[in-house]
Amino acid sequence: TEELSQIEIEVSRLTLPVPLEYSTPEDLLTKLRPGIDGVLLRDGARRATFLPQVWEKIPDPAKFLDNLCYKMGTSPELWRKKHLDVAIYQVEEFHE
Repeated sequence: TEELSQIEIEVSRLTLPVPLEYSTPEDLLTKLRPGIDGVLLRDGARRATFLPQVWEKIPDPAKFLDNLCYKMGTSPELWRKKHLDVAIYQVEEFHE
């Protein structure tokens, strides 16, 4: 029971993803909100997501997207060469 008093519980609830419309790779970079938005990339059947907390480790939006493309199993620069489906979402955190 001593250990029980030291346990911290954190629950994250994701909001529903919302499509992010953009025209160019540069436009996409300006629409992302580091530290706020989780990002979901989709290219056909491939998809990958990073939670908003990942911005703490990868604060640069271009590097963030490079790493997300790599996670999706594609070339890191795919987001620069091809128009991908992008959706954003947020995380609501609860602590106890």
